Amino acid sequence: MSDPLRVRVGPRSSLGPERVLTARISNDHDGTPREVIVLLDDTGGLRAYVNRCKHLPIPIDGGSRRFFDDDGRHLMCGTHGALFRRVDGYCIEGPCRGRALDRVEIEVDESGTIWALG
Repeated sequence: MSDPLRVRVGPRSSLGPERVLTARISNDHDGTPREVIVLLDDTGGLRAYVNRCKHLPIPIDGGSRRFFDDDGRHLMCGTHGALFRRVDGYCIEGPCRGRALDRVEIEVDESGTIWALG
């Protein structure tokens, strides 16, 4: 069996409180292109989610490349304002309340480069 697809996302050092890294990853089961968002949670841990809202199948940022609410605490869907916790992608406010963003498995190599798997 082959290794899962690995996609280079970028250097961990590029992340910050309101700075994310993005990269195109494999298509979903319907052939729709997917993008990963890699960010830091509230404790500085790495988190990665598919850039797709759980309410409508559209990118969280709506193409704006703005991923956070005004205070930078939560990921925010730019289309309808849903708020998602950084730590687990769980929607705390908006039409998809109670659902969570799809997680993406990542790893960091010895040079500090983040790789998305799958």
